[in-house]
Amino acid sequence: MSTRARIAPFLIVLVILLAGGTVWWVGQIPRSGYSSPDAATDQNPRRVAVEAVPVTTGTIRDVRSFTGTLEPGQAFTLAPKTGGQVERIHVDIGDRVRKGQVVAELADAESRQAVAEAEAMLGVARAELNQARADARLAERELERTRRLAGRDMASASALDTAEAEAQAQEAAVEVARARVKQREAALARARVQLGYMTIRANWPDGDATRVVGQRMVNPGDSVGASEPLLSVLRIAPLTAVIQVPERDYARLTEGQNATLTSRALPGRTFDAAISRIAPRFSPDSRRARVEVRAPNPDRALKPGMFVNVRVIVGEAEDATLIPAEALVRRREEPGVYRIRAHSPATVEFVPVTPGIRNGDRIQIRAPQDLSGRVVTLGQQMLEDGAPVTVAELPES
Repeated sequence: MSTRARIAPFLIVLVILLAGGTVWWVGQIPRSGYSSPDAATDQNPRRVAVEAVPVTTGTIRDVRSFTGTLEPGQAFTLAPKTGGQVERIHVDIGDRVRKGQVVAELADAESRQAVAEAEAMLGVARAELNQARADARLAERELERTRRLAGRDMASASALDTAEAEAQAQEAAVEVARARVKQREAALARARVQLGYMTIRANWPDGDATRVVGQRMVNPGDSVGASEPLLSVLRIAPLTAVIQVPERDYARLTEGQNATLTSRALPGRTFDAAISRIAPRFSPDSRRARVEVRAPNPDRALKPGMFVNVRVIVGEAEDATLIPAEALVRRREEPGVYRIRAHSPATVEFVPVTPGIRNGDRIQIRAPQDLSGRVVTLGQQMLEDGAPVTVAELPES
């Protein structure tokens, strides 16, 4: 037997083994996404395990969140109108002050002495005025007597002229004395004003009757100049939260719009607020606009300088169709959901949707409005239209 005849049977066996291995290997390839005529007749198709939840209806709000810092409703600095040495300070940081309350005093010995001197000078001026008035009356009587004598040719014309001149002079002296009294009165008033400057009071034009000391800049014994700050006084009810709003949210905000504030410093508490002012321009650097949110802060729990989170409701939908956020997927760039068909076995269908408001883990579905049933929330990456599924039973929450 030739060599070729001996090798031929081995080649035939080898080809048969290779063909059988190829058929076995092809049979092991997953058929996800592939459907054959034979698969349609398979009595036990491969099912994908998924989780699904029912579509619900309810109210959903479009809430925008911003961060900001609280600023006092009003803040001003108390300072003396004249220089001097601080003698007493009656308040400290955190103290409440009443409108008109004395909060500090400067040493006033010199000012009191100036008032005393002004009062004395005024007394002298008034005495001089009284003397001038008496001299004027005397000169007037002398003039009348000289006129009567001149009428009987018992006084010369020169004597009459002299009497008239003296009366006029004394009347002028009265006017001078009266002006000097007014001058001394003004000097006394000025001295008293200067003395008043030694007492610093907390005064503000309007607002609540009490405010809070935010900062103290001096101590008793310090020498201060005119207009040098002594204390800062704050109005903390209400407060203003300042936020920076990007362009995409700017048009959704309006003055008077309700808002809520929260702060890490006060966990578990929410404070009512409202937008009070919206800047008409954007910062060229940040492309954001300043928005002020007014918080009444009746119990004064919020403090200036606190970092806060501001939430503003810019939209609301009632009786909206709602799905969990994880149910929304994209198929060929089109948003949609996989809905469970109530067949046996259960299958899924892809339903294109138009999403609306998103709030946390819920999304509004604007279209189709009649979306109902259950939608898949886990396992979508293994699905296609008509795929058989096994829906896992979720524990009740």
